Amino acid sequence: MSNPMPTAGQVIEMMGAKMGASNVPAAMRYAEQVAPELVVQVALSSSRSVGDETSPLDEKTRTLIYLASALATHDAECIKATLASSLALGVTRDEFVSVIKIVQHAANNGTLGAATPILEALAKQG
Repeated sequence: MSNPMPTAGQVIEMMGAKMGASNVPAAMRYAEQVAPELVVQVALSSSRSVGDETSPLDEKTRTLIYLASALATHDAECIKATLASSLALGVTRDEFVSVIKIVQHAANNGTLGAATPILEALAKQG
């Protein structure tokens, strides 16, 4: 027997219980009102990724990867929400700083990579 699909309201309640009600992203609260199917879709996606208990990665690692992704995409709402979850999982100051350094490194490398056409043109000029 399969588990019934949660309602948007149930998803919001679960998120609030996990990360604190004040940390539920505003987009989720608005979507609950205007497009509840989006809230349910986010929950399904989460259960198959960050919340996947069958993952070879532990919950803390999955959460830190999600936090890094939120930092890389500059998603302030996800950063705030994931920060609360991370703190509840016992993520330390040093672990947070390490994540920030890794994301900063990736962003810097991305800038250099994006500059390839410029660097190539300059290299051809001699």
